[in-house]
Amino acid sequence: MTTEEMSTQRTRESNADPARVYDYFIGGESGFDADRAAGAWINFQAPDLLAAMRANRAFLARAVRWLTEQGVDQFIDIGSGFPLSPNTHETVLSAFPSGSVVYCDVDAAVGERTRELVAGQPGATFVQGDIRDPERLLAQPAVRALVDSGRPVACVLAAVLHFVPEEADPARITAVLRDALPPGSYLVVSHVAGDIPWDDRNSTEALRRATEEMYPRTRSQFTTFFGDFDLVEPGVGPAPRWHRADGAADENPDLPIYAGVARKAL
Repeated sequence: MTTEEMSTQRTRESNADPARVYDYFIGGESGFDADRAAGAWINFQAPDLLAAMRANRAFLARAVRWLTEQGVDQFIDIGSGFPLSPNTHETVLSAFPSGSVVYCDVDAAVGERTRELVAGQPGATFVQGDIRDPERLLAQPAVRALVDSGRPVACVLAAVLHFVPEEADPARITAVLRDALPPGSYLVVSHVAGDIPWDDRNSTEALRRATEEMYPRTRSQFTTFFGDFDLVEPGVGPAPRWHRADGAADENPDLPIYAGVARKAL
């Protein structure tokens, strides 16, 4: 390792990173001491934020399982983050051994960890790409192969669009992705809500600091990401309410994170 690479590594380890803090929230072990310290502070000061991130992860698992039950065996998981079981490819390939899952993320560290995880696993791969440049992402050969297949593809955007500011035009980004998907495909989206209040037990200052790189959006704004796709029941709502899991009675059903799944007409 060069001196410059060592300096870069020390900088990464001494500064908390949103992706690694999120990984801490959902039970992963990919972070550094700074990420764990930031996550522990947020958990103490703003427990509903941690609960919302865990609800997002649970929603993703339910959505992927539901989609495999509909016969979907091709997935593009954009903004996939650090891998944590049950991963998308584990669920998909257990149902369809000949299925395909492409993970995409802008973070090189996420790519390194994901490539290690899927090494030697037929049907699962990782490509580095930025959701803010959907055309370039769609041009990646592994992604292109799925969208050009003519068969339904599930495009997953779980807890990623709330990191995209308005000036990066998230409406255009989602439109480009929707247009590229074959008929019968699905779009899976979750996003921090801007019009569901946080519980009073959460520190306003802690929430501000923890979400300063996020761009919460209203239910109406969130719904526009699905365009003319047909929303799957129960439509758009808080993530814990989407096909609410058995035994989830202790989970707040109205956490401030929206979720939905929609289908492109045949």
